[in-house]
Amino acid sequence: MLIALASELAKSFGQEMSCRFGGDEFLAIALDERLDKVQAKSYQILSNLKKQCYHVSIGIKQAKADHLNVSDLLYQADKAMNSTRKPRATAGPGNLLSLLHL
Repeated sequence: MLIALASELAKSFGQEMSCRFGGDEFLAIALDERLDKVQAKSYQILSNLKKQCYHVSIGIKQAKADHLNVSDLLYQADKAMNSTRKPRATAGPGNLLSLLHL
């Protein structure tokens, strides 16, 4: 699962802009991309992983460069991800994907 998720992130956002951020959390940074394009990439990742019977949650947070506070952005992206999560009893197996859009 972790390898499949890492591969999808690298394919969508580039290997230099995606990484494993914790035990089962990942982070991707999209610079100078429109939010709708980042959302489309996120939906494609969800679709590709679902075909492999993996379920993930995604959180997206957007900020302007002059309002960059990395700690706050990570917190907000994590909060957004948690709000999309299904209760564990119905979610099935899977890991989490935190997506940070700058």
